[in-house]
Amino acid sequence: MSELIIKNRHKSLEEIAKLPIVGQQPANEKEEKYLREIVEYEFYNLEEPGVPHTFSYGNTRNKHTFEFLHGGKYKIPRFIARHVESRSEPIWKYRPDGHGSIQKQEIGRKPRFRMSQTFN
Repeated sequence: MSELIIKNRHKSLEEIAKLPIVGQQPANEKEEKYLREIVEYEFYNLEEPGVPHTFSYGNTRNKHTFEFLHGGKYKIPRFIARHVESRSEPIWKYRPDGHGSIQKQEIGRKPRFRMSQTFN
């Protein structure tokens, strides 16, 4: 299993689990406990296979930079994996509206990354 490298230094899993949850907030305490659970994932870069993905996560006071390698296995909280998988591109469809112009309509999303939970 690959070690999680953050800003060129090792970070404890407890410190990673204490990062703020960005985006959709948990509805209750039980959901938050589930999202903060440390699980092993395998990372796949679907957009550019083989290329590492580096991103910052957190808020202005508590922000960290992660780097995931294609095919690498990492122990991270579920909310980090949810964030990575939520990065997708819209798929647009253009159709005439009947008044001489064209409307742009989102018909789906194309995933850029996949985090597959591994079971030992």
